[in-house]
Amino acid sequence: MYAIRATYLPREDMHFDSEYYVKNHLALARSLLDGRIKYIDMHAEFEVRELMQGETLYSPCIMVLLVETEDQVERFREFMRSEHVLPLVADLEHYTNCEARWSVSEVAS
Repeated sequence: MYAIRATYLPREDMHFDSEYYVKNHLALARSLLDGRIKYIDMHAEFEVRELMQGETLYSPCIMVLLVETEDQVERFREFMRSEHVLPLVADLEHYTNCEARWSVSEVAS
């Protein structure tokens, strides 16, 4: 299994509307991925803080998309490079001014 993450980087003048993100942005992402990517789970984690170092804010939001295979990771990369992602890019200004950093990892249990 693989975890694809969008980690939003904090900044001094940041704003992040978590309610809008859950109600609108994640719903839009689900609708755009439907039929393109087979995913196990999509969720958001908010106010991610360092546990042992004074609770410094690490990220206002981390979106996690779990997929089963490397093929689905590649399909997601293709989606992110296509015109199909444009509605998500346009929606960004409605919930944040933070930059997202994308990563992928293999998940073992």
